[in-house]
Amino acid sequence: MARRKSKSGFLSDYTLDDRYLLKPDRKLGRAGIDTARTREGLEVLIKSWPRTKGADDQDLEMIWRSEIRQLQRLSAIPRADELFVPMLTSGRDNDGFFLVLDPGQGSPLEVLLSAANKPSLLAQARQPRARRLLWANILRLVSGVELLHSQGIIHRNIDPWSVVTALGDEPDFLLTGFEWSMRIVAIDASHGKSMKAPREERTYSFARDWRDLAHLIAIILDIPLGPLNDLRTIASRVADHVPATEVRLLRAMLGLERVERLDGDYITSRVQAIIDDIAAEVAGKDAALCLAVRLGTGSSLSEAIRKAADGEIEVSDTVQQLRFMRDDLGDQTQLIAVNEGTALRYVLLGTRLTYRLLPYRRPNSSDPANWEFAFCDRVELDPPAKSQIVGETLIPTEALDIVKSQDAGQSFPRRRGKVQHWEDYLSRMNQRLSKKTDLVRMHQAFALLLIVEMAYATADIFPVELVSRKTGETADQKVIHIVSRIDGARASLSSLLGLEPPATRLGKLLSSETPNSEDGWIFSEPGTLGDRSSPGSTWRFLDFEELDDIECMKFEGQSLPTMRSFGFLMPADMAGRIAQFKRRLKALAALKNHGELLRMFADPRLRIENSQDPLDETSDAFKRLDQSKQSALREILSTIPLFFLQGPPGVGKTYLVGDLVDRRMAEDATARLLLSAQSNSAIDHLMSEVQKIFSSTDGDSGPLMVRARAADDDEAGDLEVDVQADKLLQDLADSSLMKEASPRLVDKVKALVAARAGRQNSRNGSDATGRRVAAELRAFEGMILRSANLVFATTNSAAVERLIEEQGLFDWTIVEEAGKATGGELLSPLLLSHRRLMIGDHRQLPPFDVDKMSRLLSSTSAVQDVVGLVDKLISRYLKDPSTDETFDEVSKAGDDFGRTCGEALSLLTLFETFVERELSRQKRKDSGPRIARRLNEQYRMHPAIARIVSKCFYEGELETNAKQVAKFARTPSPVVSTNSSVIPDKPIVFIDMPYAQTEAPGGRGGERTPPYSNPEEAKAVIRGLSLLSPSDSKIRPSLAVLSPYWQQVRRIDRELDRNKGGTLANLAGFVPAINANTYCGTVDSFQGGEADCIVISMVRNNHHATPARALGFLRDKRRMNVLLSRAKWRLIIVGSLAFYEHVVAVASKLPDQDIGFLSDFLEALESEKAAGHAAVVPWTTLKGATK
Repeated sequence: MARRKSKSGFLSDYTLDDRYLLKPDRKLGRAGIDTARTREGLEVLIKSWPRTKGADDQDLEMIWRSEIRQLQRLSAIPRADELFVPMLTSGRDNDGFFLVLDPGQGSPLEVLLSAANKPSLLAQARQPRARRLLWANILRLVSGVELLHSQGIIHRNIDPWSVVTALGDEPDFLLTGFEWSMRIVAIDASHGKSMKAPREERTYSFARDWRDLAHLIAIILDIPLGPLNDLRTIASRVADHVPATEVRLLRAMLGLERVERLDGDYITSRVQAIIDDIAAEVAGKDAALCLAVRLGTGSSLSEAIRKAADGEIEVSDTVQQLRFMRDDLGDQTQLIAVNEGTALRYVLLGTRLTYRLLPYRRPNSSDPANWEFAFCDRVELDPPAKSQIVGETLIPTEALDIVKSQDAGQSFPRRRGKVQHWEDYLSRMNQRLSKKTDLVRMHQAFALLLIVEMAYATADIFPVELVSRKTGETADQKVIHIVSRIDGARASLSSLLGLEPPATRLGKLLSSETPNSEDGWIFSEPGTLGDRSSPGSTWRFLDFEELDDIECMKFEGQSLPTMRSFGFLMPADMAGRIAQFKRRLKALAALKNHGELLRMFADPRLRIENSQDPLDETSDAFKRLDQSKQSALREILSTIPLFFLQGPPGVGKTYLVGDLVDRRMAEDATARLLLSAQSNSAIDHLMSEVQKIFSSTDGDSGPLMVRARAADDDEAGDLEVDVQADKLLQDLADSSLMKEASPRLVDKVKALVAARAGRQNSRNGSDATGRRVAAELRAFEGMILRSANLVFATTNSAAVERLIEEQGLFDWTIVEEAGKATGGELLSPLLLSHRRLMIGDHRQLPPFDVDKMSRLLSSTSAVQDVVGLVDKLISRYLKDPSTDETFDEVSKAGDDFGRTCGEALSLLTLFETFVERELSRQKRKDSGPRIARRLNEQYRMHPAIARIVSKCFYEGELETNAKQVAKFARTPSPVVSTNSSVIPDKPIVFIDMPYAQTEAPGGRGGERTPPYSNPEEAKAVIRGLSLLSPSDSKIRPSLAVLSPYWQQVRRIDRELDRNKGGTLANLAGFVPAINANTYCGTVDSFQGGEADCIVISMVRNNHHATPARALGFLRDKRRMNVLLSRAKWRLIIVGSLAFYEHVVAVASKLPDQDIGFLSDFLEALESEKAAGHAAVVPWTTLKGATK
């Protein structure tokens, strides 16, 4: 066919055929369909809606945008890439609106149906072999339509133009034509007029889609529509080539015959049964796998069978030998592919023998051997080594027809083409044997990461021995004494994970508990992670106590253990961690069928799409944003499927999220957004900011917002799912809808309302009615969760797990604090949308234990040892085929496993990995769409504090917003010094402690180890706090005292309590910033927090020669970033400058010492001191000062 070249505009990159496959129809709003070729030679389909110069074409733009959004939404559904025609790109110009689709090697079905010479598959549609393949293709359409319906989407336009196929030997039907599809809840009130679908109907429904599909099936299979639609024609008489079962299914889909529930599950089962019937018809009764075996005298196979049967079977007794083989293979046998260097061999694995298979060649025939029959004449006494197995699949033994080679030679000619081909099974393995794809490796990397995280959890299960058990001071109090015991496997695991021995760690954990701590422990006999055979008993640690000259750990509980003396002790929160792992396992299973997301993880730049979303840059809301936020918003709104936003401290990340949510809801009132974060505190903060945006809207007109919490979470609010359920059920019961509803529905709603009123009784009811009502209430809450516009939930919550199971997808997934989560923790929310925005800052606090896991994953051999060891320490409850494959791969120790470890290492810090790659790419070559941006204007910190943070952690690129600079310049600080000659009224004050190494004998400036604390610094903190005061007695500024070390936090907290009525009475004028009653906290507890004044105790001050030992936590620039960036007006740091200067000098002479930020800090502090914004106060000066 001749091709034409477009001269300009969007189509200039394509060479088009000289005529349309389908001409556009402007009146109907129908797109034209054209075949074209890209500059790279790729065959594509182009859908176009031509524009008329001077005409109002908002309706065409609406249709075009509708299909774009449907295709983008659908891409998030598992198997979507298998069942729908993917969109490559979209665009618009003065001539029209365009979509470019990737049909593979296919064409629209209508083109093939109307061809003068139909493809053979359609021409032979009445033949069983062709019908089998066509029904397999139809099954794909059924699956596609059901996927649409699962998302509440009606196709509305199923016809031969909506199917693309190459009509090859394998099923390949793909569904397209979504421009007229609609979500059931969709509303578009933004336009005064709307186009009508080409096939106008009075109502649209799922049933209508099934009816349209039934008509299409009839066309494909050459079934006459007249008799099909005429119930007077009995099913078996509709057409000679169509069985009654097919007619009944089509009539059910047409709505002519009633079925209990017409949905994808029902139709799929019926179609699969039809395919099975046709397959049986094609193959007749001989549909079996034939295995020809050489038996008898001189056969090595017969000799091996005789030996395995202990000489009980004669070599000449072929009947008994055949019986032996069937018994040996069992009900199901494994077909295994074994690696023999450059070749593969195939074996059937029996209980006692391993049968080697070859392709069969008929004796005295010139035909080459093939796998229509298999041939076996020898066995192996031992199964193949696990490391040699490269593929396996199961074969039901009843499908095996084992025949003697003599009989096979006679029956082969008449059975050819009628038996099942061995290649059907070999190909399944060969697909797995093909070089591991990036997607398979990516999925396995997620599985490996999960196993590594479970290994660290397993290490927190401590082997102990029960020394005594007795009743305590009261009858209800039970007391036990336990000691740590040696467990070789767990000791080895701790060593491999870079942890201290179990006994040492357990002692430190118990020592760190505060007196009468409510933190519980579980004493259990089974010690495997996730073991559910015994719940164990709950205990509270009292103290260490000697018993018979042995130091024991003393616990109290409510019931004495009945188990033997050996057991295991684990933290009470282990049950929650196990639940988290189980959810992660389910997410991993969902990921396996999610090709789009796997491709995105493998290469996030592979398929970047333009959303074609409009952005009104003339609005006041847009103009109020600073330059970096405006640029970020443009890129976020235009980019699919993923965007990363790095937000340094104080840049207003949450504000931008709120603006985005507001815009999305204003544009589409039916939009659904999932807002997620790893921690509840981050989610609650985000939720409070979003609530403010819609606070002025009427409750019924604003978006439906839901906060999904754990069932045992004591926090509660108006947005909790059950609270929303109460309100919505009552609203429904009181609405006018109930006046029109059936009595049965009215009674059911009233029953649910009554059940909600007494929900505790209903939920816990043991009778059948109570259980039914409880189930209906849970279903109603699930419906709210799937319908809400805005859902707030943690990344690994039960609500997110439920949404994944029910495929309750969203238009956006927005993840806050993504830099604090591992890739495994981020996976679940990312599964729930085609459009993902990840916000965080990897230069602040990292995921928990990330450094330890990074070191482990950097050593392939160490990972192999760990995975091999924990295989037996993790219960079956926490395993699935994905983790099993990973355990199996470790045993093979192939080169490929090293690549998997590398991918897992990247996924461990997924946010950091992708952001750094993208920002580095932009610096090298800033071409193509961006998928990441760093915000660079901060609003929180005084400019002097911000300059230090910028220089130390952001290459000097973090700036203070010009308006904020002016504000800080003209506004007095809310925190002032009562003695400015000692604590100057400057934004930054460094209280300089003596360097421990240079102190005179008796000096006390050094740290106490371990756990780390510094009593002298604690005194300096108290002294410094005593000299602070609010500048306005009517306004209480916020105050926080931070340290990297919990022991120092406790020490300072005790001192605060001791002095709050005396020297620290001034603190009553400040608001505690950690929580309602607490001024002191660790750095880890305060990411995302801020205060007008921050006081920091650095703690470390010692004589160690290497930076790693000298600095400890202070060597972690991420924690230091958080410490230094929390203050708005005043930053007071207590530490030793001489100590830091010494460490920097030593580090400059050593390789690989990443403490450049500390050198930058000293330089920046000196610069701010010279500029008059910082001061250094010696401890001696502060110690002798008065208020």
